[in-house]
Amino acid sequence: MKVSACHLRNNQGYTMLNMLFSFFVYSIIISSLTLIFHFVLTQSHYSNDLKPFEWELFLIQLHRETKDALDVEVNADELIFYNKEGERVSVHQYGQLVRRQVNGKGHEIYLLNVKKLSFMKVKNGVDVSVVSENNDKYHHTLFYYKDLTK
Repeated sequence: MKVSACHLRNNQGYTMLNMLFSFFVYSIIISSLTLIFHFVLTQSHYSNDLKPFEWELFLIQLHRETKDALDVEVNADELIFYNKEGERVSVHQYGQLVRRQVNGKGHEIYLLNVKKLSFMKVKNGVDVSVVSENNDKYHHTLFYYKDLTK
C-alpha cells in the first residue's frame, strides 16, 4: 500500500483542483512580494528627508491654527499668533526641526529634517517656505479667510 503526500492526488494524475490550489498560493505570494518591495523602496527613498505627507500635515495643522488666530505676526523665521484663549503661539525652526511653543514653553515637533524655514507676509496671508535636508523646496501660501470676507 502506497502512502501519498497529497490527498488530492488520484490515480489519474494532476487534477484541476490541484492546479487551482497551486495557482491560488502562487498568486498570494506574488502579490505580497510586490507590496513588500513597494513599501521597502518607498521608505528607503525618503529615509533622511522631509516626507511629503509630513509637509501636508504641517500645512493642515498650521492652517487650522491660523484661521482662528486673533493676531498674526510674521517674522522672517518665525510665525507668532494669539489663539482664542489669548495664548502666544510661535512656530519656528529649532535645529533641524520645526517646533511649536505656547507662551514660550513646550516643544511640539511639527517637521523633521528641515534645513531652512522662512515665513513672508503677503496680502491676506503668509507664505511658508521650507528647504529640506536634501535641498528639496516646499512652498505654500496660507490665506486668512476672515480677512477676505471683510
